[in-house]
Amino acid sequence: MSTTMQSPRPKAARDDDDALIERFGSSKRSRFTRHVILCLIGLFMMYPLLWLLSSSVKPNGLIFSDLSLWPAEWSPSNYAEGWTALEYDFGVYFSNSLVIVVLSIIGNLFSCSLAAYGFARLNFTGRKLFFALMLGTMMLPGHVLLIPQYILFAKLGWLNTYYPLLVPNFLATNAFYIFLMVQFMRSLPQELDDAARIDGCGPFRTFWSIILPLCRPAFATTAIF
Repeated sequence: MSTTMQSPRPKAARDDDDALIERFGSSKRSRFTRHVILCLIGLFMMYPLLWLLSSSVKPNGLIFSDLSLWPAEWSPSNYAEGWTALEYDFGVYFSNSLVIVVLSIIGNLFSCSLAAYGFARLNFTGRKLFFALMLGTMMLPGHVLLIPQYILFAKLGWLNTYYPLLVPNFLATNAFYIFLMVQFMRSLPQELDDAARIDGCGPFRTFWSIILPLCRPAFATTAIF
């Protein structure tokens, strides 16, 4: 019966293993410390929001006198009173906002996509000039346009109506949306237009049946913005 003798590992190898174990333990401790510090910072940053939620169910007299996150006295009626405290309840405000947002999205998608199709897929005299002028409007601060827009809407008799919020969205007035769609439409193969033209499609039919369905990613981005 033969036995095999294992030679002891060199001291340098054992030192390397010990250093690796020590480094691993140190990295775990430092990582744990960092996580604890980040959690404390996160709780500190979340405290105002938690205090706001807690104060929403406190009586008025306890909002600033009781800084604890758990209310000593609950008053859930604050939500009911806040919902109906104004001249119109918040249901009216939400419905108005929903109508304006939905119609604005529809108007921007339709009008800006038409303008973008003209710049991206059609050839006409002055296309580059008009496109450059359109891009130039993106450099105008919105504050510069407030007074001229107000004067225009006042002359049209649109003050205190929804028209200033809705009508411009149906007239392709957002240069950024047009630019976004132009860049996307330019990435589509030109052969699609050629094939549609051979099949007898006019420009609008090509836009409606070919280009528009392919622009859903750009439409989704525009709707989100």
